[in-house]
Amino acid sequence: MSLTSMIDDKNSPLRRFLTGQLPDAAAVRAAYRATHRSSAPALLPVAGDAVRPAWHTLGAAIDHRLRLALRATVARDRSIGQGIRIAGAYAPVLHHVGSALLDDLEKLAVTHGLDDRSRPVSRSSAVEDRLARLCYAAAWFEEVFRTGRVWPTTPLGGAHPAFTLDELLDTVPAYAAADITAVTGRANEGLAGIRETTAPHDVTLAPTFAGSRDVGGADADWIAGRLLVDIKATKDPGKLPAQDIYQLAGYALLDYPDTHRLDRVGWYHARTGSLSVWGIGDFFALLGAREPLRMLRSRAAALLS
Repeated sequence: MSLTSMIDDKNSPLRRFLTGQLPDAAAVRAAYRATHRSSAPALLPVAGDAVRPAWHTLGAAIDHRLRLALRATVARDRSIGQGIRIAGAYAPVLHHVGSALLDDLEKLAVTHGLDDRSRPVSRSSAVEDRLARLCYAAAWFEEVFRTGRVWPTTPLGGAHPAFTLDELLDTVPAYAAADITAVTGRANEGLAGIRETTAPHDVTLAPTFAGSRDVGGADADWIAGRLLVDIKATKDPGKLPAQDIYQLAGYALLDYPDTHRLDRVGWYHARTGSLSVWGIGDFFALLGAREPLRMLRSRAAALLS
């Protein structure tokens, strides 16, 4: 089972462990909401009255675009790459299209120096539109990895033998590309502090942990220096379900031998450009931990192994 599925199941051993050892998710939620009291209004997609935004796909696409602002590289062996391999078994053309997508995404990231700290996060409208469409299509492949199947309701499910990358990108909804571009612009200020205090080589994208093998290969969003950050792109910046709180705590606990030497954790809410960060000790104290992190990691390792 994956980390998220274990956490979503309130009767799973891991979820019972987390709620027993870290019972005060409400305190973290209150502290998180306090950080948003003075934040800008959330940017929302303009999809039209008859269109329901694909929130999950949008969130994943925004995550992938913002990662490139920290380090201009594509993690080919993580969820997108694995989704491409699964899709390729369904239809060989999807492997070729997916590989071309990653090549194009990485080429744009390097050519336009997306992780150059001396420049803002966003680029020209034409470049951002292309990046947004690539990231949205990448999210489709990531969904293949998460679910283990190619969904017929996405363009991947209807790919013909001569299907091309440009055809795939043309199917990305215009509202989605515009939304991703707008949220990227907000990161010019929202991610400024992290970009000023880290270099690209200080950033690990899609980091895994010693315990990832125990929970289906779980990877987080990114680590900048010693700060672990999870991206949120929800329409309601004050909403923070217990599952999201325990997911962030779970990543920190999976680092059994403290390989990443994390000293801070938090969330970046992309639609408001707000970064909410706590010292890792303060975070677990807010959660009501009665034992030090070292001991909690040891207990989690024993449980999951």
